[in-house]
Amino acid sequence: MWSDRYNYYSIKSDLQHKKKAATQSVIDVLLQTRNFVQKDHQTLSNADHFPWACITLAEAKEGSFSSSKKQTDFINLIDIVCSKGKNIDQQAYIIAFLEIAEKLNWNLYLEADDEGNENIIIERIL
Repeated sequence: MWSDRYNYYSIKSDLQHKKKAATQSVIDVLLQTRNFVQKDHQTLSNADHFPWACITLAEAKEGSFSSSKKQTDFINLIDIVCSKGKNIDQQAYIIAFLEIAEKLNWNLYLEADDEGNENIIIERIL
């Protein structure tokens, strides 16, 4: 989904969500960045010093997922919504999300860019 106000990122092993990770270990990785705070068993948001972000941990099936009161032991998708705008440094997001993806040995994807491209893998530029 493209938006002029939000960027939609995801961290996952691949487009088919083939690999799962233990939910608690993913939460630990997210919290270790100190950029996010846990809201409940499957959602996190930005810490005060970090730009706005809403993160959902999910076990996607055929690309679909929904929030749930039921806790799951494993996830295969980190779904992220964050601010987009001229005054928001997207590199702050990308650096943080790439760090998480690398620790999990997964990939960071941008759902859609301003040119209509979809499922773009974001890689660290050396």
